[in-house]
Amino acid sequence: MTKKTGIFKQFQEAAKVNPLVAFAMLWVTFMPSIGSLALVPWAISNPEWFGELDFLKGITIAVGLIVSSLLMGLALMPTTMVAGLSGFLLGWPAFPWLVLGYTLATVLGYAWGRRAGGDSLDLILSRFPKAAKLIEEKSDSMGELIFFVRLSPVIPFALSNFLFALLQTGYLRLLIFGTIGMLPRTAAVFFTGTLASDLIEALLQGDSNYNVIMFTALLLLSIWGIWKFFTKKPQ
Repeated sequence: MTKKTGIFKQFQEAAKVNPLVAFAMLWVTFMPSIGSLALVPWAISNPEWFGELDFLKGITIAVGLIVSSLLMGLALMPTTMVAGLSGFLLGWPAFPWLVLGYTLATVLGYAWGRRAGGDSLDLILSRFPKAAKLIEEKSDSMGELIFFVRLSPVIPFALSNFLFALLQTGYLRLLIFGTIGMLPRTAAVFFTGTLASDLIEALLQGDSNYNVIMFTALLLLSIWGIWKFFTKKPQ
C-alpha cells in the first residue's frame, strides 16, 4: 500500500483529533460549489423573480443582507457569485451593504469555525513542533497574514474563515484586516457585475481582459505577502 503523505495525511490527523474538523474542512471546500450548482441554474431560469423585487425598500434590503450573509457565512455560495449578482441587480448603491454582508458572514463563519474546531489546532500542532513554534512566533503579526489571505482570489472565503478560527486570530483583528483585504477583489467582481449585460454573465463572470489582469495582480500580491509573512524573521 502506498504511504499516505502530504495533505491527506494531515487531514487524517485532524480527523483523529476532532471529527468535526474533518467535516468542517470538507464542508467549506466543497459546499460552495455544490450550492452554486443548485442556486445558479435557479437564478438564471427565474430572472423575472428578481425583476419583481423592489430593491429600494428597507425590508428587501434587510432580507437580502441576511440571506447573503448566511450564504457566505455558512459556505453555501462563493462570495464572488454574491458580489457579481449584487452588482448586476443593485448597482453601486448596494456596495456598502455587500461589505456589511461580508462582515456579518465573517463573524458567522468564524463563530462556527471556533465551535467546530475548538482546541484542535493545539492538539494537531503538538505533533508538528516546528509548525507550532512558527505560529507562536508569528502570533503578533496575524493581521498581516489575514490581509494577504483575504486579498488572494484563489483562497476561498469560507475556508479562510475556518482556518482563522483554528488559529484563533480573534474577531476584531479578522474584521479589520479581513475587510480591508477583501475590498479590492470584492470591488473588482462587483464592478464586473455592474457591467454585465444579463444575469448569466453577472453570475458566471466572463473572461474579460480586465478580470484576468485583476486576478493575476491580486494573486501575485497575495502570494508575495504570504511568502513574506512566513519567511520574515521575528523581531
